[in-house]
Amino acid sequence: MHIGRFNHLILLLSLALCAKAQDQPTTFQNDHHFGRMIFDSAADSVDLTAFVKAIQRTDPRPDLVTTTVVCRAVWRIGEHGGLAVVSRGDGSLMQIKGSSFPGLPIHIPFRMADGRRGFMVVHETPCGLICRDTVYYVEE
Repeated sequence: MHIGRFNHLILLLSLALCAKAQDQPTTFQNDHHFGRMIFDSAADSVDLTAFVKAIQRTDPRPDLVTTTVVCRAVWRIGEHGGLAVVSRGDGSLMQIKGSSFPGLPIHIPFRMADGRRGFMVVHETPCGLICRDTVYYVEE
């Protein structure tokens, strides 16, 4: 085999090892398996990206020992059967007293860049595929 052809073959094979077929996920959950997300509008896509960039991870134990915090649902991501649909939150309120989360599924605390507290509440439904609903709540 000609050495030039061999070099081209090696180059093509190495490209296949490092090339990506899809973009990186834009969600706080960095395990997004559905490819691109479906948004109601292009503005929602831009706003969610800005929201996610403003999230700062925090201690898993919230600093709500004696305080009560009221949070509002601002984003919802539904991942079911190979589809990921993003919508703005319905504005529902969640009141958190102390550090307890009675009856809530998985919750991950975070802080926004402006200092407000927030919680990512994740509920997974047992199914053959990924069936997960995530709601982002942010302190008012």
